[in-house]
Amino acid sequence: MRNMRCATAEVLAAFDAAAVGVFAFIGADGRPRACPVTPYVHAGQAVVSSTLAFTAKVAAVRADPRVALLAGGCLIRGRAAVGIDLTSTTFDEQVRAQELRKYPPSRRLLAIPGHRQLLWWYVGRASIRIPLTECTTVTGTDRVTITVTGDGLPSILPLDPPADAFAEQLPAPVGVAGPACVLFHEEDDQMAGLGQLVLHGTVSDGVFRVERRAGSLAPAHPSALGQLMTLRTLARRARRKRPVFERWARSPDDLRSTP
Repeated sequence: MRNMRCATAEVLAAFDAAAVGVFAFIGADGRPRACPVTPYVHAGQAVVSSTLAFTAKVAAVRADPRVALLAGGCLIRGRAAVGIDLTSTTFDEQVRAQELRKYPPSRRLLAIPGHRQLLWWYVGRASIRIPLTECTTVTGTDRVTITVTGDGLPSILPLDPPADAFAEQLPAPVGVAGPACVLFHEEDDQMAGLGQLVLHGTVSDGVFRVERRAGSLAPAHPSALGQLMTLRTLARRARRKRPVFERWARSPDDLRSTP
């Protein structure tokens, strides 16, 4: 649960040191969503960065800027701003050094000669910037969390790992009610095996009741061929999505833009 307010320097240091955090936002249906992310910091703000192969959470934040980010024991909540850069400039100047330090798979990709042209969709980024207007320290890890929007903004609360992640009901923190999202995430030291399981449901009477599940915690270790095929799939997806990002880049304040 939330414990006490934290200073700006403290939260920036926590985010800078954390390799993984939990990002929460509001879905198109008005219900909370959560996903694991690499937390970055720049110019006194927290940053969540998305490659140009993905549009879902970026579209959601453009439509509803209410977000939260939990990393390194610090939670921030507020209204985010979204920026789009189809070139590598923003990535090179604001993200690259942090990503190389925190996300080992990027070291191979960014060492490829000509990667700015070959992997344009990887170095081109959508940046979700979150001001540190509401910062609090949080006890517990973020390996299992529940996200709710009881007071209007998303709030991320750590949960004790349940004995059975596939149970239909889980204990919920005191005072929590309404639509909720439970996120499990697991990563190895090299970020090679990434697992996430998301449970969507509702909390009432101190119990989270599962309505649907997505994802898996089963470790995935693709072969070199499998990794290459994944890159090709992401590149094709980015080419299809590029017109969307180009439109967003031209009209950053047009919240009606959708994929």
